[in-house]
Amino acid sequence: MTHNHLKLIVLFLALVSGIASAGAKSSVEGYWQSIDEKTGNPTGFWKLKIEDNRLLGYLVNYPDLKPEDVCDQCTDEIQEFFEKPIIGTAWINLSENKNGTWEGGYIIDSGEGEKYKARIWVEDDNLKMRGYVGFLYRTQTWLRSNQTEAEKATFDK
Repeated sequence: MTHNHLKLIVLFLALVSGIASAGAKSSVEGYWQSIDEKTGNPTGFWKLKIEDNRLLGYLVNYPDLKPEDVCDQCTDEIQEFFEKPIIGTAWINLSENKNGTWEGGYIIDSGEGEKYKARIWVEDDNLKMRGYVGFLYRTQTWLRSNQTEAEKATFDK
Protein backbone atom coordinates (compact mmCIF):
# COMPACT_ATOMS: atom_id res chain seq x y z
CA MET A 1 0.00 0.00 0.00
CA THR A 2 1.41 3.34 -1.00
CA HIS A 3 1.48 6.44 1.12
CA ASN A 4 -1.22 8.03 -1.10
CA HIS A 5 -3.52 5.02 -0.65
CA LEU A 6 -3.11 5.27 3.12
CA LYS A 7 -3.96 8.99 3.02
CA LEU A 8 -7.09 8.24 0.98
CA ILE A 9 -8.21 5.57 3.49
CA VAL A 10 -7.66 7.90 6.45
CA LEU A 11 -9.52 10.70 4.64
CA PHE A 12 -12.40 8.34 3.80
CA LEU A 13 -12.67 7.10 7.41
CA ALA A 14 -12.64 10.68 8.72
CA LEU A 15 -15.37 11.65 6.26
CA VAL A 16 -17.56 8.67 7.14
CA SER A 17 -17.06 9.31 10.85
CA GLY A 18 -18.00 12.99 10.42
CA ILE A 19 -21.13 12.14 8.48
CA ALA A 20 -22.20 9.58 11.08
CA SER A 21 -21.74 11.97 13.99
CA ALA A 22 -23.50 14.81 12.14
CA GLY A 23 -26.52 12.58 11.64
CA ALA A 24 -26.64 11.41 15.25
CA LYS A 25 -29.41 12.99 17.28
CA SER A 26 -28.67 14.52 20.62
CA SER A 27 -30.33 12.66 23.47
CA VAL A 28 -33.27 14.04 25.41
CA GLU A 29 -31.78 12.47 28.53
CA GLY A 30 -30.02 14.72 30.99
CA TYR A 31 -30.60 18.00 32.79
CA TRP A 32 -32.57 20.83 31.21
CA GLN A 33 -33.45 24.39 32.16
CA SER A 34 -37.00 25.47 31.32
CA ILE A 35 -37.23 29.08 30.17
CA ASP A 36 -40.07 31.60 30.33
CA GLU A 37 -40.49 32.61 26.69
CA LYS A 38 -41.70 36.11 27.64
CA THR A 39 -38.90 37.08 30.05
CA GLY A 40 -36.12 34.68 29.02
CA ASN A 41 -35.65 33.81 32.70
CA PRO A 42 -35.26 30.23 33.93
CA THR A 43 -38.44 28.77 35.46
CA GLY A 44 -37.01 25.49 36.64
CA PHE A 45 -34.57 22.67 36.14
CA TRP A 46 -35.56 19.19 35.04
CA LYS A 47 -33.94 15.78 34.81
CA LEU A 48 -35.15 13.65 31.91
CA LYS A 49 -34.35 9.97 31.74
CA ILE A 50 -35.47 6.95 29.78
CA GLU A 51 -36.64 4.13 31.99
CA ASP A 52 -38.49 0.99 30.81
CA ASN A 53 -38.91 2.53 27.32
CA ARG A 54 -40.60 5.64 28.79
CA LEU A 55 -39.30 9.18 28.95
CA LEU A 56 -39.74 10.42 32.50
CA GLY A 57 -39.18 14.00 33.63
CA TYR A 58 -38.51 15.09 37.21
CA LEU A 59 -38.39 18.63 38.58
CA VAL A 60 -35.01 19.17 40.24
CA ASN A 61 -35.26 22.84 41.17
CA TYR A 62 -37.63 25.78 40.71
CA PRO A 63 -38.20 29.15 42.43
CA ASP A 64 -38.87 28.87 46.17
CA LEU A 65 -38.63 25.06 46.11
CA LYS A 66 -38.78 23.45 49.54
CA PRO A 67 -37.98 19.75 50.06
CA GLU A 68 -41.42 19.16 51.58
CA ASP A 69 -43.39 20.73 48.67
CA VAL A 70 -46.26 18.62 47.35
CA CYS A 71 -48.82 19.12 44.62
CA ASP A 72 -51.77 20.66 46.44
CA GLN A 73 -53.35 21.87 43.15
CA CYS A 74 -53.62 18.36 41.68
CA THR A 75 -57.32 17.53 41.87
CA ASP A 76 -60.11 16.30 39.59
CA GLU A 77 -58.63 14.45 36.57
CA ILE A 78 -55.14 14.36 38.13
CA GLN A 79 -56.23 13.37 41.64
CA GLU A 80 -53.57 10.61 41.59
CA PHE A 81 -50.92 13.37 41.89
CA PHE A 82 -52.58 15.13 44.84
CA GLU A 83 -50.06 15.63 47.65
CA LYS A 84 -47.31 13.81 45.72
CA PRO A 85 -43.89 15.28 46.45
CA ILE A 86 -42.65 17.73 43.82
CA ILE A 87 -39.16 16.21 44.05
CA GLY A 88 -39.08 12.56 42.98
CA THR A 89 -42.39 12.44 41.10
CA ALA A 90 -42.36 11.99 37.31
CA TRP A 91 -44.28 15.04 36.05
CA ILE A 92 -43.45 14.10 32.46
CA ASN A 93 -44.35 10.60 31.25
CA LEU A 94 -44.13 9.81 27.53
CA SER A 95 -44.24 6.33 26.03
CA GLU A 96 -43.65 6.61 22.27
CA ASN A 97 -40.30 7.41 20.68
CA LYS A 98 -40.65 8.09 16.96
CA ASN A 99 -37.21 8.93 15.53
CA GLY A 100 -36.18 10.91 18.61
CA THR A 101 -39.55 12.60 19.19
CA TRP A 102 -41.29 11.49 22.37
CA GLU A 103 -45.09 11.62 22.73
CA GLY A 104 -47.97 9.44 23.85
CA GLY A 105 -48.28 10.68 27.40
CA TYR A 106 -48.43 13.83 29.46
CA ILE A 107 -46.80 16.62 31.37
CA ILE A 108 -48.31 17.80 34.66
CA ASP A 109 -48.12 21.45 35.65
CA SER A 110 -48.04 20.86 39.39
CA GLY A 111 -48.27 24.59 40.14
CA GLU A 112 -51.56 24.92 38.26
CA GLY A 113 -52.86 21.38 38.70
CA GLU A 114 -53.19 20.86 34.95
CA LYS A 115 -52.41 17.87 32.73
CA TYR A 116 -51.40 18.32 29.09
CA LYS A 117 -50.57 16.00 26.23
CA ALA A 118 -46.92 16.53 25.36
CA ARG A 119 -44.30 16.06 22.69
CA ILE A 120 -40.55 16.40 23.30
CA TRP A 121 -37.60 16.41 20.93
CA VAL A 122 -34.09 17.86 20.64
CA GLU A 123 -33.42 20.47 17.97
CA ASP A 124 -30.11 22.34 17.62
CA ASP A 125 -29.04 20.84 21.00
CA ASN A 126 -32.02 22.49 22.73
CA LEU A 127 -35.03 20.62 24.00
CA LYS A 128 -38.40 21.44 22.48
CA MET A 129 -41.29 20.87 24.89
CA ARG A 130 -44.74 21.12 23.32
CA GLY A 131 -47.86 20.95 25.49
CA TYR A 132 -51.31 20.43 23.95
CA VAL A 133 -54.87 21.32 24.95
CA GLY A 134 -57.09 19.91 22.23
CA PHE A 135 -55.62 21.09 18.92
CA LEU A 136 -53.98 24.17 20.51
CA TYR A 137 -50.38 23.94 21.63
CA ARG A 138 -47.48 25.93 23.00
CA THR A 139 -43.83 25.05 22.44
CA GLN A 140 -41.05 26.04 24.83
CA THR A 141 -37.33 25.81 24.22
CA TRP A 142 -35.36 24.39 27.14
CA LEU A 143 -31.59 24.75 27.46
CA ARG A 144 -29.19 21.94 28.28
CA SER A 145 -27.87 22.07 31.83
CA ASN A 146 -26.00 19.80 34.22
CA GLN A 147 -26.62 18.29 37.64
CA THR A 148 -24.60 20.85 39.61
CA GLU A 149 -26.24 23.85 37.94
CA ALA A 150 -29.70 22.28 38.28
CA GLU A 151 -29.35 21.52 41.98
CA LYS A 152 -27.60 24.74 43.02
CA ALA A 153 -29.41 27.32 40.86
CA THR A 154 -31.06 30.31 42.49
CA PHE A 155 -33.79 32.33 40.84
CA ASP A 156 -34.11 36.09 40.61
CA LYS A 157 -37.42 37.47 41.80
